Amino acid sequence: MRAWSAALLWTLAAAQAPDDMPGRTAAQQVAACLPCHHDEAPARWSDHRDHACSAYCQTCHLPADMARHHAVGIALGKVPKADLPLASGERTACFTCHTLARPRYDQVRWKAESLFGRLFRRSERQKTYLLVSRNDRGQLCRACH
Repeated sequence: MRAWSAALLWTLAAAQAPDDMPGRTAAQQVAACLPCHHDEAPARWSDHRDHACSAYCQTCHLPADMARHHAVGIALGKVPKADLPLASGERTACFTCHTLARPRYDQVRWKAESLFGRLFRRSERQKTYLLVSRNDRGQLCRACH
């Protein structure tokens, strides 16, 4: 009975945890900035929280895993159609398409979805993938491609 009660309390606590909170403590988040920003890491993190650099993102999202996703550090041959932030040298970075300022879920679709997915989706919440803008019709991708 005691184990069942503990499992129920843990499940309820997990269900009430906010979805848009990073999985790291503030100290861990600042520590991710230290390799490049040494003494200014705390100020850097507090001032640029929504534009995390690619090195910061890759502390959890390993570069080998991201190879299937989208390359970063690519110099664009043309100016993007949308006002997308770029890294130095007009190169793409994680923050070109993603922002930590975006909530993790929304009521509207943020990416293209199959007819089957739309018909049989059970959740009213839609993942935003922390994108800088909606991409339900490929509009974000077409800004550069």
